[in-house]
Order: sequence, then C-alpha cells, then structure tokens
Amino acid sequence: MLSVARSIDDLGGRIEAACLGSLAGEAAAGSAAGAADLLGVAESAAACGGFVEEDLRHRGLQRPSRSGNAGLVLRALPFGLLTPFDRPRLRRNAYRCVALAGADEGTAVTAVAAAILIADLTRFDLDVALVRVRQSLLEDAPAALLQRLSPLAASAELSSDPDPGVALQGAITALARARSIPDVVAAARGGPAAALSLAGALAGASGGGAALDGVNPAELPHGERALGIARMLAERAHQLLPVLEASQPTG
Repeated sequence: MLSVARSIDDLGGRIEAACLGSLAGEAAAGSAAGAADLLGVAESAAACGGFVEEDLRHRGLQRPSRSGNAGLVLRALPFGLLTPFDRPRLRRNAYRCVALAGADEGTAVTAVAAAILIADLTRFDLDVALVRVRQSLLEDAPAALLQRLSPLAASAELSSDPDPGVALQGAITALARARSIPDVVAAARGGPAAALSLAGALAGASGGGAALDGVNPAELPHGERALGIARMLAERAHQLLPVLEASQPTG
C-alpha cells in the first residue's frame, strides 16, 4: 500500500486570497469589518495547529469583536482553511473559538456554517458548497439560518441588519453575483460591514489567485502581514492534510 495525501488545488493560494480578500472587504467598508479577527485567529491556528485557548487569550481573542457579533463569524474561517477535509475538527474548533469570546448560540452556529462553507469553497462551486453546508447542519441549525444559506434573488437589495446570519447571506449573495474579490466586495455593499470582509474571504477561497485580480497587497492596510500569516497557515494546513492508503501499482 502507498500513502497518498489528499490535496486541494492551490490550497496555499486560496488561503492567501482569503486573507487578502477579508482585508479588501474591510478597506471597502471603511470601518472595522472582521479582518483583524480573521488574521488574529489565523496566526494563532498556524502557530498552534488548531484551537488553543491559552494562545487565543494571549492574543486578546477572548474579547468581543470590534465588528460586533457578525465580526465573530470571521474568527471561525481560519479553521475551515486549516483542516478543510476534517469536518468534526473544524466544527469543534470554530465553535469553541467564538464561544470563547462570549458568542450566543445563534452566532456560534452561524460561525460554524461559515467555516464549513469556506472549507468547501476550496473544492466545490458555490451551489454545491451550500448544499453540503445545509446537509451538515440540518439537525443542528435553526430553520432561520438554514434559509439564509442561499443567495438572495438577483433583484433583491442586501440588508444592513448587523445580525450574523444576515451578514453571511449577504456575503453568499455577493459571491453568487460576482467572481473577483473587488467585484464580490462591491456586490456586498449595502450589507453590514462584516459582510464585505466575509464576502472577500469567501471569494478568495473560491477563486484562489485568479480572484486577486485588481488586489494589490501593498496597498491594503496590513497587507504584507496578512500574506505572512496566510503562508504560515497554508504551511500548517499542508502538514495536516489527511493521508489515504492507495494500492501499490503493479507491473
């Protein structure tokens, strides 16, 4: 038998694009929109290989998000990028991370949904990824959240309601309407600030390097730091990819 690592096409590029996408969303929002939450947790996850409460507390990530409850959803995303094949682990880590910051149950489940979604967007298109997320949460999530795991109608305007579920649906809708990070972020305008960062991160995970067209890391606040964190997270993610047993070729 041969040991064969499962892989994702350009996982490192997708992680970089997701981190930069969150910054692009925050820059477009013009206010705190959860990018710092994502990067702080990503740095911790890269250093520790997953959820480590002591390390998160050391980084101040037991405190609420400056972006409100919707900003906490961004804290779950690094765990989806770190172990995209390991559903139980990413769900557990995402939930514990936002619960550490005092998230209510609705916010915590929404954060888990976002972590599963970004994990699946590294391998599947949006429609398939959303089906998989709904199937994963069918027995755990409230009906209201399950209904938000789909894009709004093409003519519908986004709501500025700061509810985490509204922010997630706004980001999903934006991703359904555009492809590149700048276009997806623009499509998320009208929603809460965190929806713009969330949309940028999802677009990056989905499109990888191709989604970065029009994004210059040097022009983004903390862009170079984000690249460094993303590369550390990608290195750790590659280390944690599961290994399958494959038959030894014969002849």
